[in-house]
Amino acid sequence: MERRRSILRILMGRRSIRRFIKSRMPEEVARLIVEAAVRAPTYSYLQAYTIIWVRSEEVREKLVELCEGQDELIRSSAAIFLICADLNRTRRMLDLLGHRHVLESAKHPVESIFAVFDSGLLAAFMIIAAEALGYGSTILDYPLVYPREFAKLFGLPKGVTPLILLCVGERGEAPPLRPRLPLPLVFHEDRYREASDEELNEYLVELERALERENYVRKYIGLDMKYLDYLRLKTGLDNSLKKVYDAVEKYLKENLMRF
Repeated sequence: MERRRSILRILMGRRSIRRFIKSRMPEEVARLIVEAAVRAPTYSYLQAYTIIWVRSEEVREKLVELCEGQDELIRSSAAIFLICADLNRTRRMLDLLGHRHVLESAKHPVESIFAVFDSGLLAAFMIIAAEALGYGSTILDYPLVYPREFAKLFGLPKGVTPLILLCVGERGEAPPLRPRLPLPLVFHEDRYREASDEELNEYLVELERALERENYVRKYIGLDMKYLDYLRLKTGLDNSLKKVYDAVEKYLKENLMRF
C-alpha cells in the first residue's frame, strides 16, 4: 500500500520544471529511465517509436540554435531525449513477415495514430521514471514545428517523425502545481457532455490568475504580458503561422499521417 501511495504522490505532485541545475546524467541512469519506459503499453507489440539521447555537446549547441529562447534550458538539462514516431522500423518488420501489409499502402491512419500514441505513452513513462529517480522534466515542441531541420540534424529516414524533446534535469526551481481543468469537464459518464461557456471561461480565468501569481510568462517566455494574451499570440492564425503549419502538414503527409 505504501508503494502504491508513493506512485500516486509522484503522479499527483508532478509539474513541469524549466530551470535546472546544470549537470549531466550518468549513462546507467539514462538507460534505466528508458528501460522502465519501454514497458509502456504498445500497439501490437511493435513499439512504433525511437528515442535518441543527445549526448554530444556539439549537437546540444545545434539544438540551442533550433530551439529559440531555450538556451539555458538546453544547456543545463542533465539529459535530452528526442522522441520520434517510427513507422520505418515497423514497416521493415512487417516486410520480414512476407505478406502484403498495410504500410505498403498510401493510407494507414490507424498505424499513424498509434505511432503517435505509443510515443506519448513512452514519454509519459519516461517522465514518471525520471520523477521516481529525483529528476524534473519538461517537454519542448520544436521537433514537430521544425521537423525537416530536426530530421536533417539527427539523420532521420523517411517514416521517422520527430515529435518532442524531453528535457530532464536536476531541479533548479520548485514551482507550484499549475491548474488543470475540473474533472467534470474531462471525465464523463456513459456519453459526452458539452461544457458550457461559463465553465470554460471560469477555468481560463483561474488559469490566468494562477500563472500571473507565478509570473509565468515573464519568467519562462520573456514577454511582459498576461498568460491569456500569450495564448492568443501563440495560437493566433496569421500568415507566418499558416506557413509553418503548411510545412508541418506537408512533412507529416510524407512521413507519418498518410490518410
